[in-house]
Amino acid sequence: MQFPFVAIEFNEVQALKKACKGAQLKGLSVLGAATFAVLASTATFAASDIAGVALGVSLDEAKAAIADANPNFKVTPLMLVGGQEAGVTAKTDDRMPSTGINNSGGPSDEFAALLNDSGKVWFVARAQRFDKGGRIDLESFKQTLIEKFGQPSDHSIIGAQGYTWQYDRTGTQWTGKGPAPCQGNGTYSTIPGVSLTAPRSFSPKCGKIVSVSAVTQPDHMVPYYTIAITDAQGMFDELSARDAKEEAARKQKLADEKATAVKPKI
Repeated sequence: MQFPFVAIEFNEVQALKKACKGAQLKGLSVLGAATFAVLASTATFAASDIAGVALGVSLDEAKAAIADANPNFKVTPLMLVGGQEAGVTAKTDDRMPSTGINNSGGPSDEFAALLNDSGKVWFVARAQRFDKGGRIDLESFKQTLIEKFGQPSDHSIIGAQGYTWQYDRTGTQWTGKGPAPCQGNGTYSTIPGVSLTAPRSFSPKCGKIVSVSAVTQPDHMVPYYTIAITDAQGMFDELSARDAKEEAARKQKLADEKATAVKPKI
């Protein structure tokens, strides 16, 4: 799936932040603690939201939740070339230093929510970076994830700690037996304005997938992580329907052309 976005500055979210105007978060340890408190306290949205931005919500609902997630966010709309709003991104103005090949540095907090053709969120992602004094203990990180999403479907260590929660189209979580339903969600594009990426292709057997990647340091602390939730089923069905409509239009156009019965002038 292609993302022909044109990013435009957008500041209406500032109205949602007026109660927090003077509250600048100067301690990254405070930010980290607040973030994981949010993760742990949203059990009613288990495996379907990040900081209250859930799959299926409207753009306005997503903007409100993003504003609540971090009062220092600067929000930017994502616009399709045709002028349609395709989602929203947010990031802080600061910059955390690189900690190695898997973390090149960047804003301390980034967020993205993308919309489907019905104007509902189908993809949510967040990235956070911390300096020393504000990093997250790896065991605490894992426990917080399990409290929110349950036991992961898969855990890998390829440069970073990777966790996934994969669900098939019936909503059943894959537990590692047999082929993974979300295998094939492997083509990604970078979302304009942030370092986050979103999938462009979707497995026909995948319902929903939660993906987490955490960079760790030798002292078992996490200075950087990303988390994303994807409604793969909804997007696969939407793109399939779009392809079928385009194919039907192509066939009809060809049939109409043949029906004119144009003959060569010999």
